[in-house]
Amino acid sequence: MLSQKEPVLTEMMLRYPFVHYSRKFFDLIPIEESFSSREVVRQAETRLMSALGRANYEPHITELVEFSSFFVSAFVASQDSFLLGRFAKREAERSRRLYEGEDPRDKATVIRECFGIGIQYSGDSRYSYSAGVEEYLTLVSRYELAKAQRWKLVRQALSAGRVYFTDNVLNDLFGDSAQRAISDGLKNLRKAPFPKQLVELRSRVLTYVPVPRTRTGRSYNYIDELLKHPIADGRHRFVWLVFAPFLVNVRKLDEEDAIEKIKAYVSSSGDMSAMKRFVEYNVKRAKRNGLMPPTLPKLRSEHPDLFSLLPKEVLAMEEPLKAANSRTSTK
Repeated sequence: MLSQKEPVLTEMMLRYPFVHYSRKFFDLIPIEESFSSREVVRQAETRLMSALGRANYEPHITELVEFSSFFVSAFVASQDSFLLGRFAKREAERSRRLYEGEDPRDKATVIRECFGIGIQYSGDSRYSYSAGVEEYLTLVSRYELAKAQRWKLVRQALSAGRVYFTDNVLNDLFGDSAQRAISDGLKNLRKAPFPKQLVELRSRVLTYVPVPRTRTGRSYNYIDELLKHPIADGRHRFVWLVFAPFLVNVRKLDEEDAIEKIKAYVSSSGDMSAMKRFVEYNVKRAKRNGLMPPTLPKLRSEHPDLFSLLPKEVLAMEEPLKAANSRTSTK
């Protein structure tokens, strides 16, 4: 059990476990009351299955179990891009509902604790809340909220250097910020060693995660094979023409995941330092413009120089297609 000298679980941490100081408290909880607790793991599994739409989640009657289940769930959700997105979305929705129910005078305190933005409450009948433009832009920039039109500064109610919010708009701002904060936190968890106590839980939950599939009628399987065989020549062109479009628009990976996967591939066949920004730029470009990679026949016909660099394991995948074309031409 936690000693009296150690921090106590607060209502803020319980309701909004993504608040920045929650992780420090979780790290103080003994293993037997977190990763090794059957009750916590069971609650975390329900939490994760709820994110996948396969269970109805109800908060646990024991506050420490409820709090710990968030972090146990987060470790598992961090292991898969699809699950990560679903978990962040579901937890943010839950947090938004809780925030919506806060006393209007407490909302400014809660959003400042969670995201560091100074909000003033005026009690005005319409625009009850406001923030300085610089503080608003800092929040929007940190979580890249301006990717959505509704959070661009020009779409806000502005006056005398302040941004004004209705109660509902502030609730939405909190929910969208929570989703990005949780998502970013999960991605950071990937850098930490995965707890061995959660291996079985991870296996059970990932069974229900849809397996990414290539689009029907498209010859993209060769790219999966190519990613298993690092090549030194033509790396720049393969990155922008093949890998970046494939990972973000066919495999539907998050930009960050696609960047990491390409960086790992490139670094295995040479120095990565000179290509870091190149990889990042082209992944974002492929996502932004909806670019698609060439099929194997198209790569052969339109980019023969690149085609000639393919490893033999990848070239072998063209043989069945050649045979089929040959049979068709003799009819």
